[in-house]
Formats: sequence, C-alpha cells, structure tokens
Amino acid sequence: MGSDESQKALDTIFSFVPTLVLKSALLLKIPDIIAREGPEASLSLHEIAALLPTQTPNLHYLSRILTYLSAKGIFIQSQANNEPSYALTNTAKLFFVNEKNPFSLVPVALMQSDEVLQKSWHYLHESVLHGCQAFEKAHGKDLWSYGKDDPHVNNIVNDCMASFTMMGMAQIVNCYEGFREVQSMVDVGGGKGTALGQIVKAYPHIQGINFDLPHVVATAPSIPGIQHVGGNMFESIPSAGAIFIKKVLIDWDDESCSKIFENCYKALPENGRLILAEDVVQNHSTASESLEMVADLIMMAHANGGRERSEEEWKKMLHNSGFPLVKVVGLPGIFTKLKIVEAIKMKTE
Repeated sequence: MGSDESQKALDTIFSFVPTLVLKSALLLKIPDIIAREGPEASLSLHEIAALLPTQTPNLHYLSRILTYLSAKGIFIQSQANNEPSYALTNTAKLFFVNEKNPFSLVPVALMQSDEVLQKSWHYLHESVLHGCQAFEKAHGKDLWSYGKDDPHVNNIVNDCMASFTMMGMAQIVNCYEGFREVQSMVDVGGGKGTALGQIVKAYPHIQGINFDLPHVVATAPSIPGIQHVGGNMFESIPSAGAIFIKKVLIDWDDESCSKIFENCYKALPENGRLILAEDVVQNHSTASESLEMVADLIMMAHANGGRERSEEEWKKMLHNSGFPLVKVVGLPGIFTKLKIVEAIKMKTE
C-alpha cells in the first residue's frame, strides 16, 4: 500500500477534527472578538486571550487551536513583535453575526457538532442491518420528539433550520412570481418564521401563518404580518390560499410526505397553490464526494427516513395526493438543486 493511499485513509479517519476544533473557536466566540475590532483587524494571541470570558486563559492551548484553524483557512496567522496575530479570512466571516453580516453558519456548525446530534452517526450501521432510524436508535425517540423534551436541542435545531432557510431565500423571493397572486399563505414547518418573514416583507399584502409544532413556535419572535400557529402537519394544516413548504419534506419518507400532501390538499381552496422549495436531483447518483452526498447522509443520521427526490418522484407523489397540475421552476444561484415545485388544486367536477 502506497503512502498516498495511507494518507487518504488517515485524512478520512481524522476528518472529524476540523469540525470539533472549529466548534471550540465558535463557543469561545473568537471570530466575533476579532470582528468587533474591524473587518481588517489582526489581534495578537494575548489580545484575544484578554477578551475571553475567563481570568486565566491557557495561552498554549489557545495558540494550538488558532494555529490549526489558520492552517485550515479560517484565520490568517502572521507574526508581529515576536508574537503571532490572527485576522479573519472571508470564510471566517461566515462565523459571526453583525448588522453588516446578517447571515451566519454558526448555528449550522453548532448543531452538526452537538453531542446529541453526533451520537446518531454511531448507529448508521444499525440502519443497514435492521432498517431502523439512526437517531431513534441512539436516543429512543425521533429528533422532533427529543427536541420537545430538551430545550437545548430544540433551540439548536431551530436556529440551524433558520440559518439554512436564509440560504436560497433571496433567489426564491426575487425569482418566483407566484407570490404576487397569493393573498394568504401558511408556511408548514416554518420554524421561527424566518422564510415567511422574508416573503411577507417582499409581498406585504400576504397574510402569513407560520405553522409548526407548539414547542417550536413558542420560541418564535413576533414578526409583522405573521401569525404563529402550533399544530401537527400530520393531523391537519391551517387553511389558506397558498401553502409554502421549504426544505421540510427532505426529512421524511414517501409515506409521510404523502400524508402531508393530503392534508395540504384539504386545507387549500380550489385553484389554491402548494409551493414547495425543495431539492430536485437527477435520477442517477455518482461516486464523487459532494455536499449533496453529505446532505443525504445527514438525512440518514437525523431524519425519519428522509431523502432527496427527483422531479419524477415529486410529481408522482403530488399526483397521487390529488394535485394533477405540477410544474418545476428552476432558480439561479449557487443552490442549483433548490427548485420551486408548484402544484395547483384543480376544481373538482
């Protein structure tokens, strides 16, 4: 076995290290500390340490963390006055929030590195052997039930979903013309109302209902033009002229999605619109590693049989749930898989 193969094997084995070291820096809020001094600021090791929430920081450990993350492209390390100093790379600017940088990946990083969420990855082999769900095997209940009983998990999941929701919303709001014709709309699985808030801000004539589990909407902020409603999408959905669902159905198996679609059909008036913002993938898969593959495995680790689907699969499920007229609208931008799948409830004879 050659050295290249050995190196690839070792890189794979230790691929967990960057995520968990990054988590330590985020919990210490090191990107925020540097960002507060200005976009081009460079702080010395002692200056960063002085702003940590402790009187006795360990400079040796801090230096090792910052040096490693500099090698990974998170910070820029330089030398001044015989002491290392650190500045932010463009990548690091995704790991803090201020008025000039409203989008942050911190919630995503904290959720994916959380001990509760990471535990389910240790049970992927059980999914293969027994067809069980990894998270439920690890914790005795699914993620949503776990979050109901654990405020910490509830908060990190909701914050992560809100962060992911912001990804692609600009393209959706700017490019999908169907919102102009909508008077009232319910966002199913809307979390804290992040997506619906963006839509109503752009189309203030829309009366919005943010619909999610009661313990989820209980933590949702007040948003002008939006009413937060708690409930269960598998039981019933509030009535509105249109229903919007973004990146929710990827968490569920086909049977569960079909039940959601049936409840959407019942909640819509004739000619009402079901607007899905979901990934639409090709029918074939490749063996090249990509973020798409990672997302699919995250569904295995955390979701209830969820997966990505092709255009044909979306249309088949919607047709079987009573929506004969379905079209897929592409969106520009970096999220090439994200599409609008629009279904109309036709007048029945």
